[in-house]
Amino acid sequence: MNRSVPATVFYPLTGLTMEPLKILFVAAECQPFIKTGGLADVAGALPKTLHRLGHDVRIVVPRYSDIDGGKHRLLPMMPEMKVQYGPHLMEGSVLRCSFPGTQMPVYFIDEPNLFHRRGLYGQGRMDFADNDRRFAFFSMATLWMLKGLDWQPDIIQTNDWQTGLLPALLRNHPEVTADSFYESMRTVFALHNIAYQGNMDKAVLPAIGLPWDVFTHEGMEFYGKASYLKSGLVYSDALVTVSPTYSREIQQEEFGAGLHNTFRQRALDLHGILNGIDVDEWDPGNDKIIEKPFSADNLEGKAACKEALQEFAGLPRRPDLPVVVMISRLITNKGLDLVINAMDDMLKMDAQFYILGSGEEEYEEALRNVAVNHPDKFAAHIEYEHKLMHRILAGADILLMPSAYEPCGLTQLYAMRYGTIPIARETGGLADTIFHATEPAITSGRASGFLFKGYTGDILRDSIAEALALKKNSPKLWANLVQNAMRQDFSWDRSAREYLRLYEEVLGRKER
Repeated sequence: MNRSVPATVFYPLTGLTMEPLKILFVAAECQPFIKTGGLADVAGALPKTLHRLGHDVRIVVPRYSDIDGGKHRLLPMMPEMKVQYGPHLMEGSVLRCSFPGTQMPVYFIDEPNLFHRRGLYGQGRMDFADNDRRFAFFSMATLWMLKGLDWQPDIIQTNDWQTGLLPALLRNHPEVTADSFYESMRTVFALHNIAYQGNMDKAVLPAIGLPWDVFTHEGMEFYGKASYLKSGLVYSDALVTVSPTYSREIQQEEFGAGLHNTFRQRALDLHGILNGIDVDEWDPGNDKIIEKPFSADNLEGKAACKEALQEFAGLPRRPDLPVVVMISRLITNKGLDLVINAMDDMLKMDAQFYILGSGEEEYEEALRNVAVNHPDKFAAHIEYEHKLMHRILAGADILLMPSAYEPCGLTQLYAMRYGTIPIARETGGLADTIFHATEPAITSGRASGFLFKGYTGDILRDSIAEALALKKNSPKLWANLVQNAMRQDFSWDRSAREYLRLYEEVLGRKER
């Protein structure tokens, strides 16, 4: 396979030597350009790390109207991009910029009729009716863009349902399969949340140029719909989820969202790689957003951050009371039903509670009512604010993540970095990143939080009580636990090297 960079890259910690790869990262959102969830964080951090490790990495995202072209200095690159869709030609263009602080190219597929609107995937609880056409165009335009660039990536990493159609197009679209330009490209499909599947009307297939051969149970057919997520599962060379435990869970009916049999069939190609975090952005020793810096070796500044958080939240400034926080979308699968069920017991505890997030109206209203009726114990900030997240985690003592399922989770990683101890349900990435706190585990340096197995409000209540008791009765052990959590390594370097091993494995296969 021809590659443009002749040097090799050596990783002394792993003994891994490899020729630099050409990697295209295709995602529906990417921080710092546009974000609705954790995918954007991954789409910004992982490519940046791979680029820093010496690889030719590029990113492509849709050009939403919310992306500030002036701020990011978007420049026109391909003024005309045409994609056949049924009897019509959809016309767009490609813009580009460099990822902030690097020379890594970022491409933006632009089609105003499709992407210049409020919302990325829908408004309120309703998806856009033309999401099938929007993301079919995005996938096909990405492939045509590569031909226009005359750049042949070794690996195309697609992410979630919005890009799941691309592997099917690469393998089955007549114009693509007939063109040797695309022959050597391999695909890795990353699953960040399988609850969203992109199940579309099957008419999208002939409209975008795919043969009916793909619309079978073994292909992308899913209960009579054309599933963009299943397309990625079936036609990619390898699959990756964002934690090892989640990669096993989704092969079970309980967690597989109706696709557990497909995951089982592809078990040998299914890998679990933990997400990392940007340790430069999330660094309590150098964070300009928080009240006062601190570190695992000098925790003094965390007390000032706690006082600032209590003041901001309108809670009494009580250094003796633990502050328990939750930062989450306010939806059932994040465990909001458990929180509401346990709320009466929580309000009786010697602690203060603060929740940041937005979501389902019933939860928003319930939390507002608790805040009004118990202003000395509970506060809620019903919206998402990225900078506020820094201040909350710097000042809090404990983070709640009682998720029904959690593919990886990033908030617990940020929290541990800031010495805030997570209490989480033992599922997905939470089970892979948190080591339960017992006295031997704390003193040995392993423990970093609290895990519970069941899914009831009583179990959540008991886990919170266990953590509060340790903090009150064993302050020295608690301080050791905080230091353990802060010293965990969740940098993207570690995760990126695992992705590189996977890419090399995929490229070493002659056949699927």
